[in-house]
Amino acid sequence: MRTALVLLLTLPLFAQTTAQDWFKTGSTRYDAHDYAGALDAYQKARELKYAVPNQLAIRLARTYAHLGRKDEAYAELDRAVQGGFGQSDLLNADDELLPLRGDKRFKDVVAAAAKNQKPCLNAPEYRQFDYWLGEWDVMSPQGQKIASSSIQIILDDCVVFENYMTVNHAYSGKSFSIWDATSKKWEQRYVDSGGAFHTWTGGLENGQMRFFWKHPDSLDRMTYVKEDADHVRQVIDHSTDDGKTWANTYDGLYVRRK
Repeated sequence: MRTALVLLLTLPLFAQTTAQDWFKTGSTRYDAHDYAGALDAYQKARELKYAVPNQLAIRLARTYAHLGRKDEAYAELDRAVQGGFGQSDLLNADDELLPLRGDKRFKDVVAAAAKNQKPCLNAPEYRQFDYWLGEWDVMSPQGQKIASSSIQIILDDCVVFENYMTVNHAYSGKSFSIWDATSKKWEQRYVDSGGAFHTWTGGLENGQMRFFWKHPDSLDRMTYVKEDADHVRQVIDHSTDDGKTWANTYDGLYVRRK
């Protein structure tokens, strides 16, 4: 094993051909405490666009830390968290990063990674639909109770989860609503006891959450209007002329259960 390791470390650099080859060479040299050689190999892996850039940035940060080049180590950690790295516990437990601890910059990187780990607890967009959370009686326009609905926040405050049930238990539905940070839109997936599956897309407009569901030849619009802290009106309208005119198909007033 020792002979094989020495042989690998003495291979000429041009023997490596891919980003993965260079990454493996960097790891081997790092394990052999050849940090200068590891740095060269890792940098070559980056030039060739290594497939897991955050992993490479962490490896480079460790290498720079061993070489005493702290500013460059922090730059790599910043690169990782800006790329979405979210394992804050790993940073705190990584003994290879010991030379960097105690510096405010390290604490800032850990805090940024923690935000990446649980983005829904920090990004304000995820809170835009919180006014719908609660236990509700759903009333018809005539003032009759037509359903009960429980709206909860789940999965580390990422998803608004709806449970809807009519008073006679003849119909029920569930939905999952979430802010999509990639598309910068809200999405709602709705399923019901009749086998229906709806996909709605939208967002907050003038304080109202509004979704659209596109059909081949028509369009549905669903709006959640916060009337006050204890009343939210859900209105669904249908259009057959691409939104020029609308016909109401559902009007339910959510009244917070006391």
